[in-house]
Amino acid sequence: MAMGTSPQLYRRLRKASDISIVTTAFSSSKRMHMSKEYISCCEDKISSLPDEILIMILEKLDARTTLTTTILSKRWLDLPRRSHTCYDLSVHEILPPRYHRIKKKTMETKAGYEAEKKAQNLTDIYAFKDKYERYHAIRDRHERWMGKVHLLTSILQRYERRAMRCYVKRVNAFLLAPDSVQQRSIQKLRLQMFEASSFIDQWIMAAIGRWGVEDLELVIENSSWCYDFRLLDGCQNVRLKRLVLSGCYHHSATNSLVLQGLTTLTLCKTSSTMLHAYDILRNCVQLIDLRLEECSYDRGAFHINVPASKLKNLQLDNCNIGKIYLTLLPCLETFACRGQPAKIYYGVVPRLKHVSLDFMPTGDHGEDDSSGSNWTYPLSKFFKGLPPPLDYLVLQMRGRQMWIEPTIIPGQFNHLKKLFIANMPMNWDTFWILILLGAAPALESLHVHIDKSAEMANAGSLDVKVEHRQHHHLKELVVIGFEGVGWQTSFVKQIMGMSPRLMCVHLFDGRVVENKERGLWGLEIDPHQREWHECDRSEVLDDLRDGSSLPYLEIVLE
Repeated sequence: MAMGTSPQLYRRLRKASDISIVTTAFSSSKRMHMSKEYISCCEDKISSLPDEILIMILEKLDARTTLTTTILSKRWLDLPRRSHTCYDLSVHEILPPRYHRIKKKTMETKAGYEAEKKAQNLTDIYAFKDKYERYHAIRDRHERWMGKVHLLTSILQRYERRAMRCYVKRVNAFLLAPDSVQQRSIQKLRLQMFEASSFIDQWIMAAIGRWGVEDLELVIENSSWCYDFRLLDGCQNVRLKRLVLSGCYHHSATNSLVLQGLTTLTLCKTSSTMLHAYDILRNCVQLIDLRLEECSYDRGAFHINVPASKLKNLQLDNCNIGKIYLTLLPCLETFACRGQPAKIYYGVVPRLKHVSLDFMPTGDHGEDDSSGSNWTYPLSKFFKGLPPPLDYLVLQMRGRQMWIEPTIIPGQFNHLKKLFIANMPMNWDTFWILILLGAAPALESLHVHIDKSAEMANAGSLDVKVEHRQHHHLKELVVIGFEGVGWQTSFVKQIMGMSPRLMCVHLFDGRVVENKERGLWGLEIDPHQREWHECDRSEVLDDLRDGSSLPYLEIVLE
């Protein structure tokens, strides 16, 4: 029996030995296979492809992704690329999602500080027993909230510094490429960064002088930079026509040959811009479009008297100028102004057809003034001097405790065809609108937007007698924000009674938004479908048609 069991035991042992041998061989082969996989993963197989295939890959990528390949290796840098014409190089594209979450939390913390400040009314000196109690209360509140803000701000700054280091490498690889790189055509280039880099001078020189950029935007958010554009006067490949500078000062701009060939110039957040605006208009003889945004000016009146200027479009955005004199601009066609209400004097502007005024009482830093004081302005304040030959006028006058006095306008707008009054608070009366209509005998279209979200303020009213003239050319009346309340219906009926040739009255709910491309010159209507009850709808329409003798009038209520 023992002789019968030994072969089986031997066979088992032999199988076990075979298994150990096989296991050892498999583990060694597995290690060899893993090492080969590791080597193959670390190997750059894409760079080993022929140039023809790599070029085909680059042609399938967008401009931003193509730019990031320039930092992979020198071989990718020297490869010819598809001719992209527009590049937007923003440091915000490098930031991780966590940065935006922390930034949102920081803004919410600051908003909470302002809300608590307003709720507790710590600014009221009579809410405390003595000045020391008030001082400690304000200090404790400020330290508690600002401690949170400073902690979050330090984290944001660390992310911004890391992003800037990566951003500088990318832009250097793109703009400061070796001479062996194929010449690319760049029509539009936008550079946006947190702070000024020591490479900015080289970037501007390469973009304008080497790559022939026609449209350049340079945005520096948290700092400022001064550049002397005279350094580009010796370049032969200059095709710059549009320039946008934000946080960047232009040194000796009036003597630069490059800037003299510009047709569009936008200057933002620079204090020296307004002081040199007259020199810019005088020397930049080809300039057609000039925009000044958030440029401080503390010299009182702002005079523009340039007989040889070709300027057609002028925009002043939050510059907070007290008096504006458009003394002599022979080619000016459109003028837009937003910010603190200013006196506007019109001189020799024979081609001025479109004026847009967006006024709001503001503080020293351009924010909405919520001091609670009444801001009352006569309508004639905005139309001093000789009335220009306008055919389109846009008025936006809004803000806390603001009101327009219905005073007589000294001149007549004999050529005005369209009038757009936007963001008018619900508590305002309509006397001043009727006075403005009386000064525009040729008006054909009237748009009035009633802002329901505006804060109610007791502006008061004046006992003013308005001369009811017949408007024989008015054909269209549009009221945005119409709710069918009594004063709105009375206003529409009053316009209908003075307009014997009125063809269409369009009443609907909605809001007015600004066209980002056209800026202050373009407003767009965003309609909102209001759910009218059939009885209310019939009552409003019957009230509007009561006493009307216009046979071809169409009333649309939405």
